[in-house]
Amino acid sequence: MKVLHWIPAAPDDAVPLAALFRQAEVHAPVGLDQRAEDVGRRLASLGPDLARHTLVGVADDGAVAAYAEAADMGEADGLRRIRLTAVAHPDLPGEVRTELHRWLVERAEQLRRVGGTAQAAVLGTRCAENDGTGHRLLVEDGFSLIRHERDLVLAVPESSPAAGLPPGLALEPVDERYEELARLAHNETYAESPAALRPDRRTWPQHATAHPHFLPDLSCLLLAEVSQADNPVAAFLFALADEGADEPTALLHCLGTRPPWRRRGLATAMIVRAQHRARSAGFRRLRLQVSDINHPALALYRRLGFTESGRGYAVLMRQLAAE
Repeated sequence: MKVLHWIPAAPDDAVPLAALFRQAEVHAPVGLDQRAEDVGRRLASLGPDLARHTLVGVADDGAVAAYAEAADMGEADGLRRIRLTAVAHPDLPGEVRTELHRWLVERAEQLRRVGGTAQAAVLGTRCAENDGTGHRLLVEDGFSLIRHERDLVLAVPESSPAAGLPPGLALEPVDERYEELARLAHNETYAESPAALRPDRRTWPQHATAHPHFLPDLSCLLLAEVSQADNPVAAFLFALADEGADEPTALLHCLGTRPPWRRRGLATAMIVRAQHRARSAGFRRLRLQVSDINHPALALYRRLGFTESGRGYAVLMRQLAAE
């Protein structure tokens, strides 16, 4: 297989890109969207100027065989954050991977230039555990391994013991009255993770309650008495239907506890609640991702019975100084 020409992605490329992503995920999983609807939303999130953010390689048989995407994720802590994605059909030669990588780094340089000045930036990307070629390209270009994301699964048990809560806390369904407070709680929870998404008011709904696969019955907030905190949202869990799974699976997509409320069993209580509701809703498996540097969370999930799915990946980053 050879790439005959390169073009920007277009909105109607969602179907062939989804097919490419499915093929790539079989050989080197990094958590790519595999449904055309989800890929279409991904392209839409990049804005109308897809030529600025994407590159598609068309093979000699007319199929979409390669894809690159440089997505501006906004600014946080004085750094422009740029997410890089490279996908190549397994039958393509290594030279194509090199070409994709060079294009991505060059495009990232363009994205970080605002008003003629290059901002300080951090480039982040995923690499499958078994992708030696991709890992070599990244390391040779100054990317460093930050962490491994473990993909964990749990068969939903027939029954789960109830989990108690400390006094002054209540498990409640997700409520639009707490939308902004939940966003603030989320961003505080992930403030120490440089690669974590910290949505603003505009992008938060799509990350949580407005996500097309949002499961309100499995999602919840843990609320503290107002007298105990300025923000009553002590912890949160937002669940999604995992549409790409081979059996009914609920993804614990966004789960966290604010620093003042940690080590009190709040995550356990939310997960146990999700187990009960998942079983009654017809789900047979729970799935989540956790960084291997988050030792307390990883230990908790394993204690609750979660095991490795084999679909984890590495996260690598590269810092670019301001010029």
